[in-house]
Amino acid sequence: MDQLKQALLKAGLSGSKPKEEPKKEAKKSISPTKESKKFHEHQVRTECEYCKKYSPDVEYYRHDNKFVNVRWLCMKCADEFCILDDCRQTNQSVDARSGRFIRQYGRTKRIK
Repeated sequence: MDQLKQALLKAGLSGSKPKEEPKKEAKKSISPTKESKKFHEHQVRTECEYCKKYSPDVEYYRHDNKFVNVRWLCMKCADEFCILDDCRQTNQSVDARSGRFIRQYGRTKRIK
């Protein structure tokens, strides 16, 4: 029995189970900056990140309001939290492009 065991060890076989190496995850081909961008430039965002409702007048606001931690807001939420239209960075909604985008709070910014 010992001779067989020694012969197998000599041939490269061991009596214990081989250790499994942890599987390496495939590297993602997308860079972290591109990964965070969920939408393409040709797509229009219609979901307000605050109220989670779909609305045609969702725009990106770069604001300093500490009560609202999101940037994509519908016109109703932007008016509710008194975010000035000067903070609006996009002109992506149909109403904004056609000139029908009118805010209830403050002056409406004209983006050309």
